[in-house]
Amino acid sequence: MTTSFALALHTTTTKLELAIAEINQNSDRNSQIYTIHKQQSWELGRELSVQLHGCLNMFVGDIPWSDFAFLAIATGIGSFTGTRIGIVVARTLGEQLNIPVYGINCEEIIARSQQFQPNLSLGESLLAIAYDQWQDGIYPSWQNALPLYEA
Repeated sequence: MTTSFALALHTTTTKLELAIAEINQNSDRNSQIYTIHKQQSWELGRELSVQLHGCLNMFVGDIPWSDFAFLAIATGIGSFTGTRIGIVVARTLGEQLNIPVYGINCEEIIARSQQFQPNLSLGESLLAIAYDQWQDGIYPSWQNALPLYEA
């Protein structure tokens, strides 16, 4: 059995939300077990841009970056600065790790979170949507993660 991880970043509000899923794949490669490894949020307000990297580093901990299979990022609609910063971080990590980056809009994330009782956190919902796409064989380039802004 091999283990890989997936990371979700939700930066479109004043609250930073991160989630990591553990993906265990059996040797037959036909069955995978997806579980939330951990999730956390921080109310950072205008400090999100200053504290994002420190929170991310602490949150990932001792998981090797090479063990991540994909990243998921909330693309907006939300805070202009928070959205841009999150997308730049996700795209940079995706490019350097050569892994897919799934950009998911906030309306889809919220709809997914409300489908479950109790509601999933935004980070958990973001991971679940990206995991479904990853399972379906959709592997977007990090270049495809683009921010959404209000008109």
